[in-house]
Amino acid sequence: MKPSQIFKLYGVQTDELSSFLKEKAVEFSLSTSGSDVLLKIDYSALMATMVDGFLKEFLSKFSKYIYAEADISLKEQLLKILTLRKAKISVAESFTGGRLSSAITSVSGASKVFYEGVVAYSPDAKHDRLGVSYQILDTFKPVSSQVASEMCKGLLEKGCDFAISTTGIAGPTSDDSDFPVGLCYIGIGSKSKITVFKHKFKGTREDITNLGVTTALFHAVTALRSGDFDV
Repeated sequence: MKPSQIFKLYGVQTDELSSFLKEKAVEFSLSTSGSDVLLKIDYSALMATMVDGFLKEFLSKFSKYIYAEADISLKEQLLKILTLRKAKISVAESFTGGRLSSAITSVSGASKVFYEGVVAYSPDAKHDRLGVSYQILDTFKPVSSQVASEMCKGLLEKGCDFAISTTGIAGPTSDDSDFPVGLCYIGIGSKSKITVFKHKFKGTREDITNLGVTTALFHAVTALRSGDFDV
């Protein structure tokens, strides 16, 4: 039996997590950075025969938030997985303005897996650089699931194995679509599948942009770990 274990989680409600762990009588410590949570569990208070049952219940309840079983950041975990799979990633950004690409390339060894980053901020750039049709842009507006999906598709047609796209309204005011500030779509895709996640972030323009970056990294890591994408 391991005397202790580390989990990294993203987006979990720490009150709910703490309550569960206290109920199960395990010793633990939590540290947070934004939506990122480092959990250290000490099994010494549990009988050896109880650990497997605890883990099964813990994972059943919180596995959707777990992105690593080591003290590693989202961007480091993404690079680790891509490197192991010898896969190339590309990023198309709108409201995150290049910060997602910057986060990925800040990790040592990124040159082995990072193919390109495109900041397609305007509708014309989305059309010219990524092939998003004006019909889709006009019909659904730039901040939409359809455009996020097409942005990923445009990247995947140019030589990468895995793609992330971001489009949203960071504020402080909306655009001419009148969609709410904080509305964001994050696309994750491979040549076999593209999935788009819708979010409504709160906070300042800086808060929304930062949440867009970290949430995109989380979706990318969990997508790759899921085995649902051919990467």
